Amino acid sequence: MRWVEKFLDQLDAALEWQSLGTISWRYHEDEDWLRVAPSLVELVGGADDGEPVYPFYSLHISHLIEIFDGLPEMLWDTMSNEFTVEGKIDGDDAWVTFSREPFDDEEPQDVIDPKGGIRKKKPPKE
Repeated sequence: MRWVEKFLDQLDAALEWQSLGTISWRYHEDEDWLRVAPSLVELVGGADDGEPVYPFYSLHISHLIEIFDGLPEMLWDTMSNEFTVEGKIDGDDAWVTFSREPFDDEEPQDVIDPKGGIRKKKPPKE
């Protein structure tokens, strides 16, 4: 869907990275739903070697919602630790959920990182 690409481009511009790491995303076509979550990063060296941590970043919401046709619905759900934005982008329904924690099932293919924007993850070594 075209709105997803436009949203991800705007998301890349709205992120302010404060550490190394990546943000993963998945698009569920059947529900027209984009899910965004941090990817775990493994520390290397030091007392916490091998420890998984979240990347640190700030998300400038005002920059992100500029691409919506009007002011979108926004909801922070503290029970599930998710932030949801729903509205229209170029006339298409757009539903985006930001999770505080990484996806807990299979690893997504696509990420946004501070070095190169949106990119495909490298395939796993077999």
